[in-house]
Amino acid sequence: MEVSTGHENSPAGARPKKKNKKSYDLTAADKFWQKHKGSPFPEVAESVQQELDTYRAQEDEVKHLKSIMGLEGEDEGAISMLSDNTAKLTSAVSSLPELLEKKRLIDLHTNVATAVLEHIKTRKLDVYFECEEKLMSKSTLDKSLLDMISDPDAGTPEDKMRLFLIYYISSLQPPSEFDLEQYKKALTDAGCNLSPLNYIKQWKAFAKMAAGPTNYGNSGTKTMGLFSRVMNSGSQFVMEGVKNLVLKQQNLPVTRTLDSLMDMKSNPETDDYRYFDPKMLRGSESSVPRNKNPFQEAIVFVVGGGNYIEYQNLVDYTKAKPGKHVLYGCSELFNASQFLKQLSQLGQK
Repeated sequence: MEVSTGHENSPAGARPKKKNKKSYDLTAADKFWQKHKGSPFPEVAESVQQELDTYRAQEDEVKHLKSIMGLEGEDEGAISMLSDNTAKLTSAVSSLPELLEKKRLIDLHTNVATAVLEHIKTRKLDVYFECEEKLMSKSTLDKSLLDMISDPDAGTPEDKMRLFLIYYISSLQPPSEFDLEQYKKALTDAGCNLSPLNYIKQWKAFAKMAAGPTNYGNSGTKTMGLFSRVMNSGSQFVMEGVKNLVLKQQNLPVTRTLDSLMDMKSNPETDDYRYFDPKMLRGSESSVPRNKNPFQEAIVFVVGGGNYIEYQNLVDYTKAKPGKHVLYGCSELFNASQFLKQLSQLGQK
């Protein structure tokens, strides 16, 4: 995380402000991190603001009690007030180390969340998020994809390439050669490496995908307003210029598959899965006897690249299903940049 040092208003001719990098350790002892490490950013920002408000209220209470304890005079009202608040002040002083540690953690998460918010604003990730959601749900875009890619102030070359790949993969019909050339020119002008697109074109041709994510946005999804609850004027996080979007919380394909298999649901996506159970009597190929009781434990292993979103989706699923335990593994675990780099290497072969 980079922060500027020096005065905000530097005189003309003065050296520009230095940017120092700060690093923070997020450990298992940090309760806020443990609770929110997989939460969407707007939820994190709101929780940081709530923690800050709680801390300020506690701090004000200590200051108020100190003020009362310093009352002068020996009138009955002062003596009574001192008597009533001695226990409160003793309790407040004993909890002071805990309060100071809480303040340190709040400052840490405020700084990190503020830096994340700056990235969102600088790269216009809220606009990209909205566009990607609409592409996958086949909704009408407010701004054409070509304009998004051509906008020099919106996103990095990687952001633009990922956006176009989402469009290309989720489209039922690939763009015409003329349109594709226009997109490729815009991507090249934006500084994008086209190697990932070369591989995705080959992959889609071989995969013969009949349809994109048709279940995207269907029933079973929960929605939450992105940034809507942290846009008030008293918030630590200034959300001006950031879109208030709707975030869909739903089960990804691997989670839907797991749910069907663990709960023994009939589902076209899983009906052809092979079933092996040494405890059951052996049947014919056409009718394999199955255990009718739902499973409580499962191992999900992705042969190939896994990702954090898929993992977090499974974590959220198990939280909503008390008693179920799921272990997630994969050959490789990629973030978005690493995955794009891998696609680039494959596209050069």
